[in-house]
Amino acid sequence: MENCTMEKALDIIVNTFHHYSTRVGNPDTLVKGEMKQLITKELPNFIKNAKDLQDVKHLMQELDTNQNGQVDFKEFSMMMARLTMATHEKMHENAPDKDHHSHGPGLEGKGGSSCGSGHGHGHSH
Repeated sequence: MENCTMEKALDIIVNTFHHYSTRVGNPDTLVKGEMKQLITKELPNFIKNAKDLQDVKHLMQELDTNQNGQVDFKEFSMMMARLTMATHEKMHENAPDKDHHSHGPGLEGKGGSSCGSGHGHGHSH
């Protein structure tokens, strides 16, 4: 049975987390270097909108709720939830038709995503 769009999105999030988390130490957590690589390579527009890569250090401290110097999947999921909400808000800000429920580009902006997987256009319901 083929996965639906949301199931594929969930698989991508989990697999991307583990692609980076298995590099150093505990395979189920991200250390600072792994987190920096993940954000730089997988969320380049997030970094572009941040002041600088120093923000990754602050983000990691904020996400690391158990203060162990690592970000586990639960903590990572909180970041993804916040990014999803921020993207949704940005889509509404960029909506071409503010009178109807439509979405413009998200965090990738009007020029499209600099990631290979992004589609670079908005949608409406």
